[in-house]
Amino acid sequence: MRHPIEEEIMTEAKLDLIAKLLAKAESTTPEEAEALTEHAARLMVKYGIDQARIDERRARGGHPPEEIVQERMVFTGAYARDLRDLGGAVAHAVGTIRPLQAELAGVGSILILVGYASDVRQAQVLIGSLRIQAMVAMRAWWDAARVAYEWHTESERRRARSGFVRGFGGGAAARIAENRNAVVEEAGSGTDLVLASRRQRVDAFVDGMPTRRARRRSGADAGAYVSGHRSGRQANTGEAAIRERRSLPQG
Repeated sequence: MRHPIEEEIMTEAKLDLIAKLLAKAESTTPEEAEALTEHAARLMVKYGIDQARIDERRARGGHPPEEIVQERMVFTGAYARDLRDLGGAVAHAVGTIRPLQAELAGVGSILILVGYASDVRQAQVLIGSLRIQAMVAMRAWWDAARVAYEWHTESERRRARSGFVRGFGGGAAARIAENRNAVVEEAGSGTDLVLASRRQRVDAFVDGMPTRRARRRSGADAGAYVSGHRSGRQANTGEAAIRERRSLPQG
């Protein structure tokens, strides 16, 4: 078994690599961003599997498991709730995290990520990047779609932009879930059971927390949502691009 200090160094190194990949994805071409985001997401899943296996070995040896934590992400501005919903969808797609939502007057829209510390830290990095990518994609879409909403009210135009961001989150989350399932299958027999056990412990932790159900959001502009959903899937699609880009750093 690795020494705790060695595991911490590995954790920081992998998180640093993931952060660098996603930072580059925020400031490059859409095609390059696809490959970089895809690569980062797959690394996150592989690292999560490694960490889950380490915890299983710790448990068998009578050692305490990794800590379950609660981390808060605050979203402000005109699209705060949409971006929070994006974050919640992405966190749910990761598979081992429970996202909770709240509204705090004077603070903003709150997303609380509950899960094992390493999983939550990675999810925060991924959500932060997709938050930026969603806004960049929305502005590019709106530049092209604005004319179609020329005779709409400002409220309807705002609803359309909101719908795009929410759709982006849904598309990105769907792609992340698909990739996660593929990586888990590649990892071999028993991996799904290890991850399921990890998720069950997080669920039990959340079940012991006082929570309040949030009100359902009003419907988004359908066409804008579909456009955003398509764009969100592209943000996490890139298998072909990755195969062609063997120079990407491996983790």
